[in-house]
Amino acid sequence: MKYRSDIDGLRAVAVMSVIAFHSGIAVISGGYIGVDVFFVISGYLITQLIHREVQEGIFSFTGFYKRRAARLLPALSITLLVVSAFGFVFYNNKAFDNLGKELFFSSFGAVNILFAQGVNYFAKDEAYQPLIHLWSLGVEEQFYIVWPIILLLIYKFSKQLLIPVAFFFFVVSLMLSVHAVDKNLTQGYFLLHFRAFELLVGVITALLLQRFDVSSISEVYKRLFSYLGMFLIIIPIFLLNRESKFPGFNAVIPCLGASLIIAFHNNGAVTKVLSHKVFVFVGLISYPLYLFHQPLISFLYFFDVEYSAILIFTLVSVLSGIASWLTYRFIENPIRKIAHSKDLKRSNMVLIGITSTIPFFAIVGLLVAKTGGLEERFKYLNPFALEVAQAHSTTFHSNFKRGFQVASAKHGRALFVGDSVLQHYVLPFNEALGFSNEDVDTVTRGGCVLLKGADFIDKFSDISCNEIRQKLYANEKTYDYVVISQSWNLYGSSVLNFSDDTDSYGRWASLLDGTIEHFLKVSDSVIVIGAHPEVEGTLGLQPSIMLSKEDLLSNLNQLNLKNVSQLKRSRDFFDRYDEDERVIVLEPYRIFCRKSCSVSNDSWSYFSDAQHISSAATAFVRCRVLELMQEKNLTVKSLRTQDCVGV
Repeated sequence: MKYRSDIDGLRAVAVMSVIAFHSGIAVISGGYIGVDVFFVISGYLITQLIHREVQEGIFSFTGFYKRRAARLLPALSITLLVVSAFGFVFYNNKAFDNLGKELFFSSFGAVNILFAQGVNYFAKDEAYQPLIHLWSLGVEEQFYIVWPIILLLIYKFSKQLLIPVAFFFFVVSLMLSVHAVDKNLTQGYFLLHFRAFELLVGVITALLLQRFDVSSISEVYKRLFSYLGMFLIIIPIFLLNRESKFPGFNAVIPCLGASLIIAFHNNGAVTKVLSHKVFVFVGLISYPLYLFHQPLISFLYFFDVEYSAILIFTLVSVLSGIASWLTYRFIENPIRKIAHSKDLKRSNMVLIGITSTIPFFAIVGLLVAKTGGLEERFKYLNPFALEVAQAHSTTFHSNFKRGFQVASAKHGRALFVGDSVLQHYVLPFNEALGFSNEDVDTVTRGGCVLLKGADFIDKFSDISCNEIRQKLYANEKTYDYVVISQSWNLYGSSVLNFSDDTDSYGRWASLLDGTIEHFLKVSDSVIVIGAHPEVEGTLGLQPSIMLSKEDLLSNLNQLNLKNVSQLKRSRDFFDRYDEDERVIVLEPYRIFCRKSCSVSNDSWSYFSDAQHISSAATAFVRCRVLELMQEKNLTVKSLRTQDCVGV
């Protein structure tokens, strides 16, 4: 197969657009389409290689997968090793537990399946997403398993059917993707059958070039096609964004652009630019560059750096570029040469060595995930970090369960309804109201709007938000109290009931009105928890092997309530619900900002992260809730006033 330097240049365009997007450069709002260009190139090159070997009668699955392993595993192993070491040292139990799951699935090319269960690729959580980009590697690896088998079977039956069958699969996959985009299915972004049409663009391009000779086409037309191809790649980079419907039809545009550039090789400006030695160099190291850049970005965000997007892009490009060249020059190339050599003994030994990384990282990931983030590392390496982990843990998941958790009795003491910020008020509210955990029901899930009548686009699939909402409002059980809350400043376009012309709190009015009206029919009182605090500086408090007591105390002094003005403005919205004597509005602002704002005590933070309160805050919140309810002349028999002295 003749080497095409312009294809390596196209790889450079793809990888740099992805790095720019992940770095947060606003103008490159659609830079994620670089992955789709990669898919087209992969489909094209793999099909060309297999088709040629099948024609020559030399194709073997062993040889094919040996080459794939030699190409993919060395840089992947380095990535997983660095990320797992970073997580071991710096991540808290929850984050390391999540990373363990990702390591396990990443080790054998299936992390896209994990992410499809409930991850929004465009969610801004960079500090804990060092492996989010490996979803695309999972799609490619799964394609490498399926497509060679299909191609070989069709070729042996009738090679004339290759293009029609590939086109049929393209149409089916594209229609599945369009449906997933229309229904806002998370799986539509991550899973092979929703993304296969992009790789199949490359497949069809390779098969068409096998059948039709384009060399007879005028050079002028070939140049025009390559210009059009580059236009179709560049324009989506600037016009698409996180809110665009993608993949679906929008993904076809850059894929077609890549196909045109590949198909119509010429001597024009596009080919010359892509064949420039700078573009070719970046293209040659594009695979490790793609793997290394996202962990580096994640590490920078973890340490809460305040760099501009351009500086992050520059720093990440340079550092990951150096690491990628070293990997390409001294690891990838030597291993690939040995894998392609005729010395079978040496080749097989190298293959066994690199494939052994699959079970190694699978076992490491499984161990981390099954031990809840390997908390024992703190016990033996930094006992103080174990104290921090316990004090800054959240209380909900150790006391309650997510989802629809309603006991069969006809009457209950309290029902808690809401998303993750509601969850962490359940235990302190229980204690303030004098209820045991068995007295209360919970209907709650993170990232879920549970207000009555909400037309909500659910980004998760492990527990359906829409299903538990339906069960909630069909439930006829009665309660003393129903406690309601949401992340009032979130969700935006995910709630289709919202109109664009209302303020961030006013847009909730009709949904909250209907919800309160419903629960007043089945309860004595409805408690609405108002706008929630957002705290800066919590990343520096996460338990890690490196954390010392001095560092913690220093970081406690850096904690800052960053949305005070927003919390004050929210009172205008929530105060109107206080007019009904059966509706109690409790504002977190008044919990944490009595005379002055307090987000920690002398030892621990009241927040485990930017929005969720910690177990160390339980007594403080319980007492403040009690005081606020007593100020509203409500009779609460749970605590005596002296129980809160000094809290």
